[in-house]
Amino acid sequence: MELPASPQPAAFDSMIAATFLLATSSMFGAALYLFYKCRGRISAASMLLSFLLVLYGPAYLVYMLYYNQSSLIYRELMQAPYFDDAVISLNLAVTILYLCCIFGIEVIDRLAGRRTKKLTEALDNWTARPPRSAFGFSGWLIAVNIGLIALMIWTSMREHHLAVILGYFETASSQAAKADYRLSYAGSDSYFYRIALMSVAPFFLIWGYLEGLIKRNWLLLGSSCVLFALTLLGRVETLSKAPIALLGMQIALAALLSFRNRIGLPVIVGAVVAAPLLFYPLIELSIPEASRPISATEFFFWRTFFISNEVLLEYFNAIPYYISHTWGSNIRIVATLFGKEFRPAYEEVSLLWRGQPGSTSNAMFIADAWADFSFFGVAAASVLAGAICRTIDVIFVAEGKSPMTIALLACSFIGIIHLMLSSIQSAMLSGGLASIPLMLFVFVKARNLLRLRKLRWHRMVAP
Repeated sequence: MELPASPQPAAFDSMIAATFLLATSSMFGAALYLFYKCRGRISAASMLLSFLLVLYGPAYLVYMLYYNQSSLIYRELMQAPYFDDAVISLNLAVTILYLCCIFGIEVIDRLAGRRTKKLTEALDNWTARPPRSAFGFSGWLIAVNIGLIALMIWTSMREHHLAVILGYFETASSQAAKADYRLSYAGSDSYFYRIALMSVAPFFLIWGYLEGLIKRNWLLLGSSCVLFALTLLGRVETLSKAPIALLGMQIALAALLSFRNRIGLPVIVGAVVAAPLLFYPLIELSIPEASRPISATEFFFWRTFFISNEVLLEYFNAIPYYISHTWGSNIRIVATLFGKEFRPAYEEVSLLWRGQPGSTSNAMFIADAWADFSFFGVAAASVLAGAICRTIDVIFVAEGKSPMTIALLACSFIGIIHLMLSSIQSAMLSGGLASIPLMLFVFVKARNLLRLRKLRWHRMVAP
């Protein structure tokens, strides 16, 4: 039997152009949806769509159609025989991404109509009202802060974090030497400490600090400040610029939300000015070769807007042409439940294109979803991402401006960044996008249950 002929180059070029048009249309539609749905108001759902549009909107098109020629990896990928097929698949996946994220948001809005109306009212009245403190949380927050402080002090002493930081600055002032030192010594081996450092501690220190300011609770304020110092120490010990900068951005967002929840022109201009000022000194410390401002600036824009799209292209060029879809074995829990070998796609893709064992290629959440379940995975992960973010809004943010909701939105900001750089399961657990709201839900329910029992006890013993 004769195999069908492959598409002619002209027809293939038309297919590629059509998929680029589809991706562009989905971005434009998502931008319109974001404007009319949120109108500049900050919520978990609006942050999700905003980050997608900033990192994987026009930046994706610029990289794919223009800025890629300076990339050695892109030129290597172009030599692959399936490059055009991969570009078509990637464009379709980006289209599915935007459509399904919006679909996930709309599903939650339809299922929680009353809460959605309450959310709209809370966001509309956010600026006009001061933060409202909830009764009975101060003692709980102090206890949690003390527990986190004990965990972080014990881990820092056991792993000699101060010595690791000092040793980093004593290494030779070259990128290679610092990279080798970072690979050997940076970061904690404790999974629970890493979770506390990246998501749990920032959430409770922001909540505790704002709650302490409102109630003039100096013990709560002091414990939150100590927790901040230990969190900063742990972020510095990672010997990476991103964790420190993200902590600063998280606190800045919490400060903004304490007064307003709209992104206007002054906020955008301030962010554009502040981001290079924040990242440039960190780039200078971690990459000594970037001695001129233009080199550090180029690195900042390449690392922020283009490298993530490049890694995404790596995944779609590798799977399924060189690496088969894993059908769940790329997810550790699923692989364990079904007795399969855990096959992390980020290692296999990096090994394929770079030939370096132990190296990783971290891409946004649809990359891992594609590695697992092809287009079905991209659609399911996108719907789930939109639904999770909107659920945070209708359950917690709808309660109005309070230290708790401010801290949760700041935490969701980090979780959404994890979505932009890793799998959805990592964003939900390590990034705190789902684990922090679930922990908060249990936290509030436990507080309410104890209060109810205390009231019943007082009624029983009252004369």
